[in-house]
Amino acid sequence: MKNQYIRTETAFGSIISFSTKFEFFAFGELKLRYQENDLIMAHREYNSRDGQSEGLGLGGGDADNSVRMRRPTPPPLAVQHERAGTMVVELAVDTSRSMRPANQQQPADRDQLGISPEENCQGSELVVASSHPSNQIQDHRRPNQMVRFCLRVAYNALLYPYEMAKVLIQLGHEPLQAKPFLMRLFQRRPRLFLPSVHEYVQHIQNRDGYTGMYRGLTARLAASIVDYLLGDLLLTALHFAPYKRGPEEGLSFKEFLWNLTRNSLRLATVVVITHPFYVVMVRQIAQFVGREHVYEGLVGSLMIVAQREGCAGLFAGMVPRLLGEWSVLFITSALSHLCRRLLPMSDLQHQYNTVVIQMMASLVAYPLEVTCACMAGTGAPLTACEPPSMPLYNHWVDCLADLYARGGQNRGAYLFWRTVPRIQLLRNKEIYTIRSS
Repeated sequence: MKNQYIRTETAFGSIISFSTKFEFFAFGELKLRYQENDLIMAHREYNSRDGQSEGLGLGGGDADNSVRMRRPTPPPLAVQHERAGTMVVELAVDTSRSMRPANQQQPADRDQLGISPEENCQGSELVVASSHPSNQIQDHRRPNQMVRFCLRVAYNALLYPYEMAKVLIQLGHEPLQAKPFLMRLFQRRPRLFLPSVHEYVQHIQNRDGYTGMYRGLTARLAASIVDYLLGDLLLTALHFAPYKRGPEEGLSFKEFLWNLTRNSLRLATVVVITHPFYVVMVRQIAQFVGREHVYEGLVGSLMIVAQREGCAGLFAGMVPRLLGEWSVLFITSALSHLCRRLLPMSDLQHQYNTVVIQMMASLVAYPLEVTCACMAGTGAPLTACEPPSMPLYNHWVDCLADLYARGGQNRGAYLFWRTVPRIQLLRNKEIYTIRSS
């Protein structure tokens, strides 16, 4: 009777397993609970045989339990369920077992567990992966280019009032009076300090309201969009791909020249196709001084500049802008290349080093940026772009020389530490002496 009961139970179990498999192939769904139970039971059986082998074949008891207490078994299986129908099974690896003799090792074979490496069914998948640390590290990819572009546009729109104040400072418009300030540790005489950019933005808001702080924003955003869409146009036409190192090639001078040439071509393309929008932005901002309404709208402003001054007016001040940005690019690339070859540093340190070098290079080439802003407004029928506010310049070299003579080549370089140039103080003192005599 006992043997008949066992046969009946075995047949009943086979019927259940056959019905389970039939349901799996019929509906195309992975019944994970049955496979988990089989795997766990097989792993427990393997652990029991392993414990008996380490317990000197005593058949369990206190020896086997003490061994298990001294060396706990890691979690047998890590099963991850996903809605896509994928199950990932990671077998825990114990390094201490590999130190035993070969005759005592009993590896858990995949055939023994009843698992295939890849079992594809209808809409379901079973993948057995090793628990190597490199497979557990997530691949942190770079963000999408569209996401970066949207963040940059939002950043430019949010901080645009400060950019507007900076352009007005570059044009030489100072509506707020300077105040004397004495630093006893560094100066013996008080110096005249101009208000910071925060007070300048507040002055614009008090005069024209919140909408007045966003004059020329449309042209600024249009330049960013054109830069994103057409910046790589020339590189794509020339099939100028980035430099690719060989498998055993290090940092070389050829790579520096290749990347510098490629970045220079892209920079030139961007400056040429976005400079008309920059001219419109500068002139719309300059209308704040005399409250004019000459340049209204993006398309209308471009047509007015083209009708009055021709194509030369759309590209006024492009040469100093191109020279200034290319100087920053060259200085940053050259110094970063030298630092990377001579100083041992990681990639993160190299990025910080490049940012610091770029800031220093921007200060060196800043007079060309001021020249570009002044030349973009020269010739416009605006109060801020005509004498006595600003002289009329025929060439950008004359503008740069006049800025150095007046001491205004660094107007707007320091937005929070603004001082009146000493040359202007000396000239005002001489004029005051002549008038008093």
